[in-house]
Amino acid sequence: MSHRRSKQKSSQGFYLPSLNVLSRIVLAMGGGYGVAVLTNLVFLALPMDTISAIYWSQIASIVVYAVIIILVFSLQHLWLAWTVVAGIAAILGIICYTTI
Repeated sequence: MSHRRSKQKSSQGFYLPSLNVLSRIVLAMGGGYGVAVLTNLVFLALPMDTISAIYWSQIASIVVYAVIIILVFSLQHLWLAWTVVAGIAAILGIICYTTI
């Protein structure tokens, strides 16, 4: 694994991040938020009080969001990170669609 720095500099003299890093940032923020929202909706489908479902879904969504961020930056291949996040979102989306 080679550690390459971007050769491009901005007008202020800072190195610009590569497209790989920018894509991982977008995936971690957007994909993590989407999966966290779907996690909230899945908890609302569980047979429990609405207040308890909201409480536990908020706790679970924070944990899920952190796990997605760690997952995105720990996987070696970018295409694998996109596939895993899209797969998790698809599974949660199907569960939400069928139960709510």
